[in-house]
Amino acid sequence: MPTYEYRCDACEEHFEKLLPIARYREPQDCPACGHTPATKLVSGGSGFILRGDGWAGKNNRVRGQMRAKNRRLDAAQAERGQDAGGKLAPNVEGERVGSWSEATKLARSKGKDTSGYEARARKEKK
Repeated sequence: MPTYEYRCDACEEHFEKLLPIARYREPQDCPACGHTPATKLVSGGSGFILRGDGWAGKNNRVRGQMRAKNRRLDAAQAERGQDAGGKLAPNVEGERVGSWSEATKLARSKGKDTSGYEARARKEKK
């Protein structure tokens, strides 16, 4: 039930009444002096929030969050040395080289496991 706001014309008392919508036009007595009818005021009402998955506000917020997440992921991917198109650039500990064969040699010289580099070097030769 909505709350309606009134002002008494006799004593200037402001009061609120919780009434069914069907009764909002009925004259109301002032609780302070008993004068009838009190003037119904136009009030701002109470704000309400639509909650749940089906409302545009939530959908827009989630869409914005996903855009921000994708921007962060794209930036992180670029920092890790990945070229555009999602291909990993040949590198060893961030030191970029011209090919996977060179990366294998560099990794071997640094005492690193070269199995991942070797597999990519084989694919590169095909």
